[in-house]
Amino acid sequence: MKRYLLLLFIYCFSDLKAQVNMVTYAGNTGKETFYDVTEISDGTFLVCGYADNLNWINASVPKTQLSFTGSIPNALGKNRFGFILQLSNDLKNILHVVHFAQGAVEDIRFMKTNTLPYKTTGDLYISCNTSDTDPNNGGYIIAKLNNNFVNGVPNALTWFNIVWAKSYAKTVHPWDVTSGGNVYYVSGEAHGYDWSAMYCLNNLGKRKVVTNWRTHWLKNGSEWKGTPASANPIGGLDSVNYSGIALKSWGRCELRSWSTTDFNTTFSDGNGGTKKGKWPADFLFNSPCDPLNPTATSPGYSGYSPESCCPVWGASSICIDKRNDNVYLGMNFKSYYNPSNTPDFEPAVIAFDSTGNMLWWNRLYHEITPAGDTVGSIPDQYVDALAIDYTNNKLVVAARAHGNNTENLWEGNTINADASAYGFQNQFTGTNGNIHESWLGKLRLNDGVITNSTYVAEMAEGTGSLGTTHPDPNLDGWPSPNTGWPDVNTTYITKNNMKISSNGDVCILGVGRRTITTKNGYQKMVKPFWGGKSCWNSFVRMYDSKFHVPKYSSLVVGQWDTITQSGGSNTEMYGLYKTSKGIIAVGRHTADSSNNAIGNAIPVTNTPTWGATTPSNESAILVYYVADSLNNVNDNMVTGIKNINGNDMAITIYPNPAKDLIYIDFPTHNHDKFNYTLFNVVGQKIQEGELENNTISVSKTSKGIYFLELYNTQKSIVRKIVIE
Repeated sequence: MKRYLLLLFIYCFSDLKAQVNMVTYAGNTGKETFYDVTEISDGTFLVCGYADNLNWINASVPKTQLSFTGSIPNALGKNRFGFILQLSNDLKNILHVVHFAQGAVEDIRFMKTNTLPYKTTGDLYISCNTSDTDPNNGGYIIAKLNNNFVNGVPNALTWFNIVWAKSYAKTVHPWDVTSGGNVYYVSGEAHGYDWSAMYCLNNLGKRKVVTNWRTHWLKNGSEWKGTPASANPIGGLDSVNYSGIALKSWGRCELRSWSTTDFNTTFSDGNGGTKKGKWPADFLFNSPCDPLNPTATSPGYSGYSPESCCPVWGASSICIDKRNDNVYLGMNFKSYYNPSNTPDFEPAVIAFDSTGNMLWWNRLYHEITPAGDTVGSIPDQYVDALAIDYTNNKLVVAARAHGNNTENLWEGNTINADASAYGFQNQFTGTNGNIHESWLGKLRLNDGVITNSTYVAEMAEGTGSLGTTHPDPNLDGWPSPNTGWPDVNTTYITKNNMKISSNGDVCILGVGRRTITTKNGYQKMVKPFWGGKSCWNSFVRMYDSKFHVPKYSSLVVGQWDTITQSGGSNTEMYGLYKTSKGIIAVGRHTADSSNNAIGNAIPVTNTPTWGATTPSNESAILVYYVADSLNNVNDNMVTGIKNINGNDMAITIYPNPAKDLIYIDFPTHNHDKFNYTLFNVVGQKIQEGELENNTISVSKTSKGIYFLELYNTQKSIVRKIVIE
């Protein structure tokens, strides 16, 4: 035990000393964008996106083109490369490039696995935008790769599924994958006339039956509404082809109560108030729905009706608990509030178990207040991202409201489950009305009860009514959002890319104006009382697990003139990943219609050999922000391995790959005694002992990737080895 404590101290001290920020561009005169980033369990990183060409990648870097059987609809595409870069664990080298043939897809937009965060990398899934006509199912594809880079470099798609998509679904790709490889996804449009539904693919990429969903398409081409799927009158379960949740009101009873009892029952709203109706669409109607004879008479009990223009609802986010395969859907309903003749959008977060039973749903605001008043919520509200806090068993919700009214997304200090709860920014402040302000909340996974929340609404340029200085020294003298009454401005959280650390801290990307930055931030905003002007900016932020304070907040934007405001407002950030040392974020520097990079460059540092110091045209961006407040040894893919390629000693390990014996050559420590431990990729000890004659026998060790730790009381080092 003492040795491991000593090693932990040595590793942490070494890693902290070595921490440096990295901020770089990538690409050349073409257009390049990085969309998503993740770490895999050999300690390397994957970054995906698109590029007009791959000439900016050194010719010596291995490149593998993905093959697939079938045709991907991309006839209207821009002839780009969708790619994945595999970067070394220090991000300094491109190890491999996997890409589609030029023009096959528009990009690689998202990457996901079927395993828990910070655990062994499982199967790797991607989604890619496509550009084609509606009849040809333009939208996006979901695909499974035939390898995950840890066990081998992928060179083909195991399967792919074509998803017709427009608006929400096209923009943000709502999908996620279960532990067993089933993929839940949304197809269609949002707030239109045509169609949208949530479906599930089996592990072969084909639409499957979800037993307790209530809409099923039969093999004879007909449709049956009911549950379970085996109860359908035409041959039982064998006759069901696949199931779905139809996100449309006309002629349907989806997400509505089918009985008077369910429709009239009052339920807890998760925050001290109540709501009427078992299902989230009940509030739009004045009666339950008979699936054999659908009716849609409005308004509902709180004064809302479906918007007559748009029978299709808007589904925007899906996430899955990999431990039990429960599914969480974020969406909103385009509606009309009759008492004030106001068009509106009302949100809902819905939980289903793995069989399709609805577990609970949450509106994110009061419909019937704790005092018993039935109210409307005039500002438009949307769900922008969902993620699982596995440590605290919470669903993390990123939402957004357009404007402000008496009843809005729940305030951070009005949490019924915890009277002492508070958020960094408890509520909307100021008098600006026609703006979008973002919000974060945590709901208990088992029942949807809210436990914590904060608004994410950065201050407007030139606002007064600033509050007192925040007491946290890392807030660097910024005024507390919970004192004073400053005007806030539109603030967006990046959609469907929010990451949760191993202790429940919440990492987001956003766009704001006078963005609050922390003392340890890499790029800071000028404070409002110093006189300099802000600019629109992208930012990276991590809140503590209860949203009490940002532990880190930094801008990613061109260095602007604080007098004229020129030079900034020129970045878009899309993907992020929390490591044991910091946060990696990716995106792009924007270009104008003449393909010239807009404004000034971001302040780069430690640019790798594959990077660039200035943008040219639309250029990809990668930042790695590190700080003491971001350090968490449990946010490490390889449990127990803190320094995969440390340079504490100059040694040579050979052969690598090895079959029978591993030899270790210590040029400067040849007479020192060392012990060794061999770990697999998730940090499990495979064998250990005292190093004798500088050799280790691996003849009985299974093939695979391992980490060899060599140590004594003075030195320690870890090296990756392959046994074949």
